[in-house]
Amino acid sequence: MNINKYLLGVVATATLLVSCNDRELKELTSQAYIAQTGTQAGRIGSLQLGDSEVSTDINVRLSSPQAKDEAYTLELSQDALDAYNKINGTSYTMLPADQVVLSSSQVVVKAGAVFSEPVKITLKSLSKEQMDSGKKFAMAFKLKSAGASSPVLKGADTYVYAVKTITSASAPILGTYNGQYYRAIARGIAPVELSRFTIEARVNINGLNINNQAIFGAWATGSEIYMRFGDANPPYNYLNIKFGDGGQIDRTFEGAKTNTWYHVALVYDGAQATLYVNGSKVVSTDKPAGRVFKLNDAVHIAGSGADWFRNACLFSEVRIWNTARTPEQLKDNEYTVDPTTPGLLHYWKMNEGKGGEFANSVAGGPALKVYGSAYDEKHPENSTVLTPTWVSNVRSDGKGTNKVP
Repeated sequence: MNINKYLLGVVATATLLVSCNDRELKELTSQAYIAQTGTQAGRIGSLQLGDSEVSTDINVRLSSPQAKDEAYTLELSQDALDAYNKINGTSYTMLPADQVVLSSSQVVVKAGAVFSEPVKITLKSLSKEQMDSGKKFAMAFKLKSAGASSPVLKGADTYVYAVKTITSASAPILGTYNGQYYRAIARGIAPVELSRFTIEARVNINGLNINNQAIFGAWATGSEIYMRFGDANPPYNYLNIKFGDGGQIDRTFEGAKTNTWYHVALVYDGAQATLYVNGSKVVSTDKPAGRVFKLNDAVHIAGSGADWFRNACLFSEVRIWNTARTPEQLKDNEYTVDPTTPGLLHYWKMNEGKGGEFANSVAGGPALKVYGSAYDEKHPENSTVLTPTWVSNVRSDGKGTNKVP
């Protein structure tokens, strides 16, 4: 693995997340603080981390020069991260200490200076298990005096770096590829009523020259949730969402591009159904207002059949929730999510890299299995599970596989 040491996305002047963090700190009189805080409590920076090392700097600053050297220590602090999580309603997990390397824990501000020399922070790469966990990692630092005459400014003595995970995964090709049709079906879905829901999937299709290329389908008595590229009228480069007797979103997200990754999310809160693409709202409708939808036995991915799904599509991160996810939650969890998150009913990462079964990351949930046109709906056990073509290096930073080969 190539190790690249470079600074990535440090938010040195990040906005305070909640008003209670925007409290005024007392007037500075010969005090020391972590420079990245800007003397304000609750500041947070950001670093991207994936399968390569990254590094950044952190400094100590004095409010005014002193006549002698001033010594301090910087250390990782679980207490500081716990306090940040409590105040801001977040749930960051501390990176293990052996993945965070400081060039020195001792920090000295020289006589006559206000800034210390930078302390280099090196973060070792994330493991595949960490990438797949869906956890939000962070590291929090605490500044302490080591005999300095200038006291540490309370509130600006801690600083948190949030770690944005760069995921790298495999993904299967469904639809029609090299003359073979592939669809994925999960059977044994427990019956459940959904007065609100969220459906998510990441997709990347190589053609939009026919209608009814289905992303997701789930049917039960009196209930339909169906998401597809294209309806009756060309050109078919748009999304169409059907709610059975609850109507449909006829034609939206027009101008969809081939060979492009999209995170598609349908959110129903009981009053409105809203379509989001890449975390941004596209359209809302109140057509299904008040309806209760259902899951019962089966979920279909790329399931519209060989006659309709004539193009090939990469799929990953298919999820079903019994909650209406917020735009912020959609954006923050596009590439992975913690499978123990409340409200998550089913979660297929689709990143196995081999075989024709996609495990359900929610405990007890059925796998998606890949079949062809000859699938026997009444007796699925008699149907052959196929192995689709897999692609690798599907990355959340956009630097990996970005089209069907």
